[in-house]
Amino acid sequence: MPSATDTAQMPETPTTPSPASAGVRWGTFLVLVALVLASLGVLAWHFTHNDGGEDTSLAANRESVMAAADKFMITVNTYGPSMLGKDGKTMPSYRRAVEKLLTAKYDTEFKQNVPYAEATVAGNHVGRSAKVFQTGVAAIDDDTATVLVAGQLTVTLPKKGSKKPVVAGREPFRVSVDLVKSHGRWLVDNWGPVEKASTGTGTSGVAQ
Repeated sequence: MPSATDTAQMPETPTTPSPASAGVRWGTFLVLVALVLASLGVLAWHFTHNDGGEDTSLAANRESVMAAADKFMITVNTYGPSMLGKDGKTMPSYRRAVEKLLTAKYDTEFKQNVPYAEATVAGNHVGRSAKVFQTGVAAIDDDTATVLVAGQLTVTLPKKGSKKPVVAGREPFRVSVDLVKSHGRWLVDNWGPVEKASTGTGTSGVAQ
């Protein structure tokens, strides 16, 4: 015959939860799942959008100044007989293309020097083109930057007894380009060689 103590040690019969309490637990679980998913979504957005605003802005500025310096070096060094105007002495389309990339200050200097390049084209039918191999930012802040650009110039001259241009020489270059941000655009304010390029056959023009 079991005693009172024996009865107390017997396992209790589990109770079945009521529908109301089960609903509360499921509701709480679903809310927690929703919160976890929302948190993961926020983390993913920050990761893909690089939440560091300053870093994103700096990276964008670096890309912009390098693109502006590349475009300038290619544009200022790309000209030839096909760009001569009706007067046969000047290159109006070349001037316009380069001037769009310059500050007002440097545009004045460009206009003083461009006649020398036009003279080589009109007198000797010289052609020039440039390839950029490498670009790097030497210094940058909110509205000024210095970019180093390395590449190669190719000079062409008409073949003897023909107007067909042939390569007369190739010359490497490494220049420093100073840019200023004006109305949201990076414009060239000055430029010059970083070091003397190795010897090669070339013809003097706007870019030296």
